[in-house]
Parts: sequence; structure tokens; C-alpha cells
Amino acid sequence: MTTIQTILARDIDTENIDIRYDRSVKRVLANTPLLAPITKYTVRELKNYSIPMIEKCIDADSIQVSQVFVEPGLTNRKILNDELESKIPSEGRAIFDIRFTITLPDGSRTKIIINIEAQQKSNPGYSLLNRGIFYASRLISAQLSVEFTNDGSDKKQYDNMKKVYSIWICMDCPENKKDSIINYSFEPHIIYQGNDKLKVYENCDLMNITFIHLSGKPDQSHHRLISMLDTLLAKMDAETKKKKLQEEHNLPMTIKLEKEMNDMCNLSAGIREEGIRDGILIGEINTLRDMLKAGLTTIEKLRESGLYSPDVLAALSN
Repeated sequence: MTTIQTILARDIDTENIDIRYDRSVKRVLANTPLLAPITKYTVRELKNYSIPMIEKCIDADSIQVSQVFVEPGLTNRKILNDELESKIPSEGRAIFDIRFTITLPDGSRTKIIINIEAQQKSNPGYSLLNRGIFYASRLISAQLSVEFTNDGSDKKQYDNMKKVYSIWICMDCPENKKDSIINYSFEPHIIYQGNDKLKVYENCDLMNITFIHLSGKPDQSHHRLISMLDTLLAKMDAETKKKKLQEEHNLPMTIKLEKEMNDMCNLSAGIREEGIRDGILIGEINTLRDMLKAGLTTIEKLRESGLYSPDVLAALSN
């Protein structure tokens, strides 16, 4: 039996000393085993799904770390991380920390665009909510000609707009914000109603700004996500941190491979992926069975989504 560290564990080893600083925290947070619980507890559409299922829903190829400008006209421009970090500070430009997409596993293939920001100070001298609104607004407007059009020949036009979440992880929080998660989004307020058949617009929550205010101390918060992030960002040695994250928060730090090997140098990427895939597949099937029992989806919808292999669908039919 051979045990190897996960990418998340290796990133913690590398970045632990500077874990709260910009470049280090973004590198660690961009791991899908962390993105999954963060979105589970902040994205309403994902709250009923398991962590393994959410990991599958994350488009790994879409994860961008410090690659996209927030400013109009620059949002779809990709640049190298090294160039970004060396040139941007003097220019005062804003860049999304982490941006990626999630496709819901309910057969609808609904896509949600996520932005995660790591914020050292929750009171930077201006309204962080206003900044969050600006970031979320850019996530919406940048979809023009990518997700939706304003072309009159397109019947759906703005109806193809995708929901967005801008999620802010705030580390150094004052007492009146600590240990809390707050979401801000649109909702209708009826000013006058002259008839009893009034119907308001649906999907008022297309734009969401969510603040995760950490407690500042591991083991202090009773909320699973806040407690996990407090541990991740705490000042403690890497080995203790990895042990707590694995034992208390189920974050994988090692993978045990039941394969005989003559030489560790011959350990192939295919063998690594097999060990991961088997565990994910079991969790995925169990979660889908729960969804089917609860009436959240059907075998037909899952088949039409194209997300699941014939083996998975066959297991669900038995």
C-alpha cells in the first residue's frame, strides 16, 4: 500500500507560512475539495447536494486564478499570473481572485458563474458591499455575447443570462461581523397593487453577493464552513493543520493506493486518478439515489444531461 499527498495537502505545505496573503491563499482556495464546501454553504442551488457531487459539478477547466480583469472591456481577457502580479499593483486595476463555473446535476444543465474573493480586512475604508456589487455586476455584463445576446433575432436574448455569486471570505472581522454568513440579492418590493392578479418577475436573485465572516479562531464557530476556513487560515504548523482538516472536516490530505509497485518513480497519473475516481463514483451513485427518492430528478433527466456514464445510470436503474 502506498500513500501519497493530495494536491491540496501539497499546496498547504508550500503556502502555509503565508497562507493569509494574497497569492498564497488564492492558490490554496482554488483546489476543488475546498471550492465544493464553500459553494455548498453559500450557493442556494447546491445546499442539498453532497460534497463529492458538487466537486463533479465544478468545471475544473473553467477555474481561473488572477487571470481575469474586473474592469469593462477587460473581463474576458486572459493573461499569465506572473505578468498580472507584477504589473497590476501600480496600475490599480481590479482582478477576480478566483472565477469558475458550476453546472447543476439536475438534468437542466443550469450553469452558475462563481467568483471567490479572499479579503484580509472586512473594513478596508470603503463599503465592501459596494465593491461586491461592482464585481457581481461585471460577472453579469461580461456574459453579453458569451452566454446571452441583445440581438433582436434571438428570441431568448436576456433570458439566457446566468446566475452569478460573488463570495467574499473575510478574515480579520470586527466583533459585530465575526462568525456569520450573509447573502445580499435582489427581491421585489411592491409599491402599489391595484389588482389581485399581480405577478412579479421570477429569478430576482440572478446577482448574489455573499460574505463569509470568519470567527478568527479554529474550533470557535459552530458552522462547518466557517470552522473549516478558520482552521485552514490559522497560524499553526502544516502537519497539525492537515491532520485537523482531514479528521475534523473530511478534506482529503492523502490517497491510499491498493496497488503493488516496484518503484515509486513508476507511479503513473492513471493509477492516482483511479484511486480518486473509485471513491467519487460510490459517493456520486449514493447521492443520485437520494435525489431520485426525494423526487429532485429522474433517470431520464440524468440521461439527457449527458453528465453521467452508462455504468452510473445502469447502477441507478437496479
